[in-house]
Amino acid sequence: MEEVIKNIIQIEDKAQKIIDDAIANKKLKEAEHKERVKSLEDTIINDAKHKVEQIREREFLEIREQEEAKVAKCQVRLEQMDIDAQKQMDSWVEELVKRVLS
Repeated sequence: MEEVIKNIIQIEDKAQKIIDDAIANKKLKEAEHKERVKSLEDTIINDAKHKVEQIREREFLEIREQEEAKVAKCQVRLEQMDIDAQKQMDSWVEELVKRVLS
């Protein structure tokens, strides 16, 4: 009878060890899972930041190109206005002199 009780105690000890190992393994797997989730979140956030930066740079480039095009267009218009003014200058001077003297 004593031998049976010892066997039952040994079986219970083994069962408890198996349960303890399973709990420890579960906690380890949960920690690994949390670590992988955190790593994925970090990767997603970094990728999103990189994408936003790319879009921002592309937008700034477009704006700079539009600005340069407008500046060039205005410069051409100013030059043309200057040329037109130089062509008209003599007639404006004559007209002014006529009006002043008349």
